[in-house]
Amino acid sequence: MGIAVVALIILIFVAIVAILILSRVFAEAVKRNPDRPGDRKSGDDREEE
Repeated sequence: MGIAVVALIILIFVAIVAILILSRVFAEAVKRNPDRPGDRKSGDDREEE
């Protein structure tokens, strides 16, 4: 039973690290997306820049 507890703790740690990494990756993707909803500039204005 001790091994199962250690394995569960390691699994939780790996999941937390994966969530942090994925949240950072998705945040960067949203920043780079030029067509995100709610942006004040339309697609036509963006082409002129």
